[in-house]
Amino acid sequence: MRLATILDTETARLAGVPDAVGDLIVPEGLAGDAIATILPDNPLADDWFFPVDLPGDRLVAWSGGLGDTLFADEPRTWMGEGHERFERLCDEMRDPLRDAGGRLCFRPHARHVLSDPQGTLDFLRRREEEPFGLALSPADLLLPHMLDAAEDHFERILEFMVPRCDLLIVADASPDPADPDAALRPCRLGTGVLPAARLMQAINESLPEEAWVVVPPADRATMTAWRHGDLP
Repeated sequence: MRLATILDTETARLAGVPDAVGDLIVPEGLAGDAIATILPDNPLADDWFFPVDLPGDRLVAWSGGLGDTLFADEPRTWMGEGHERFERLCDEMRDPLRDAGGRLCFRPHARHVLSDPQGTLDFLRRREEEPFGLALSPADLLLPHMLDAAEDHFERILEFMVPRCDLLIVADASPDPADPDAALRPCRLGTGVLPAARLMQAINESLPEEAWVVVPPADRATMTAWRHGDLP
């Protein structure tokens, strides 16, 4: 397992990366260059634009949606308009990415264009020869109304998507008790919906050797415990 963590933009600049325009993914416990730059905001917004020559040979971005906010429940996202805009984005970025020797890894979310295993895998197959990949955070693909069947959802996510990962982001999430219709909100690893034992099994058995496991800084101790078999 190759572990990496996230370096926030301000710290990256203080550490001598002046061209950091987003958080960086860096190797855990090793000196070395950034693995990837995390591009902020919604890539389907009209004003979204980022250069491809940023730290790391990968960029990470949401697949995005058509709502007024990043995680808005907007049905147009999953209809023709949303998919057409997403495909245009990929067409526009394909050649610049190739010229720069980079790769754009999309992070799916239940409220975005890439919202489930089937749609994400179909996209990766369509773009097989193009510079696009997958940054998967499994908990991102669930919404509160899906939690009664969370075990089945996670089984499909982990079985079919982990083998296609460039980056596997180990981050937990939980419902917002004040707003049961909102998207799941980030929480400390081990306190949310992420199934620890099944996740570690997928990492050990299915994750490509060249892929990175990315852990937020606050969750490194918990991930170390999970890695050594201390599972909840």
